[in-house]
Amino acid sequence: MTQVDLESLLKRYQQIYILTHIRPDGDAIGSSLAWGRALEQKGKRVTFFCPDAIPPKYAFIPNISISSVFIPPGNIPTLAFILDCSDMERLDYMKEDVLKLDEIVNIDHHGTNVGFGDYHLIDPTAAATGEIIYRLIQELQLELTEEMSLFLYIALASDTGSFKYENTSPQTMYIAGKLLEKGVNPSFVSMKIFDEISLPSLALLRDCLQTLKMDQTGKIAWMSVDEKKLAGYGVKPSELEGYINYAKNIRGVEAGVFFHHTLSGETKVGFRSKTVDISSVAFTLGGGGHPRAAGCSLTGKPDQIETMVIQKVAELLASNNNSYKG
Repeated sequence: MTQVDLESLLKRYQQIYILTHIRPDGDAIGSSLAWGRALEQKGKRVTFFCPDAIPPKYAFIPNISISSVFIPPGNIPTLAFILDCSDMERLDYMKEDVLKLDEIVNIDHHGTNVGFGDYHLIDPTAAATGEIIYRLIQELQLELTEEMSLFLYIALASDTGSFKYENTSPQTMYIAGKLLEKGVNPSFVSMKIFDEISLPSLALLRDCLQTLKMDQTGKIAWMSVDEKKLAGYGVKPSELEGYINYAKNIRGVEAGVFFHHTLSGETKVGFRSKTVDISSVAFTLGGGGHPRAAGCSLTGKPDQIETMVIQKVAELLASNNNSYKG
């Protein structure tokens, strides 16, 4: 989408809905808030939505006004921006209502994006959707405030693992530098997103580590947790973010998998890898994500799901054996 296209489109609407995916991460939250503040500078009425509540770890973000309850727009023409979503299924229960809105703009950086919506701005080379939003703000010649800079920095830091993942590019670092010039405190953001953990979550992590298993090759490690465990500790599913890295980070392991078995019979599966495109496994199972971080949801018996998923990961590693660097 060019600047002219976007300018023309915005002129047709005063009411804007900004939506992002279920189980929101820092990129989903940060890019949504930054884009909303940008559009408010153009005099637009902006409302933010997400199918899930914002995870506690992001409570430090100021002026979060993202609703988990969808509000129909009535008879008012409404333009929807859907950010950081590879497909509309990730809008969960909001999907059908969103499809009734006048026009939809799909802004994303996932290579597995299916290209939904009336307009697309998809850039898989961007480390985060926040990178794309930064560029749009510059193209529209809007003011990049300190608050917006914090939102965008959270987006970039979240999806790059605090700039240590391989998706971190010179462009990513350039943008991060510009955001720091606006007064963002990187050590504070890093502490809040990556370092702090609640005591109940730490206790649950201890139990999850006791479920750790590895395959015969030593290249796949996985952990699991069920809903009863979460309820017993009073831990929310959003607090499981990061647990999977304890499996993936073991020396010699190429792929880490985390299974969250819910009471409804659904298992939420997270994938992480060091060198292979793990999103290919997630995609074949109805999910998606990034080459090194992906996920999917499956229904069935927990033990059968785990066996099937680990087999598929093993097949992926076997097919990449020649390029595997262990």
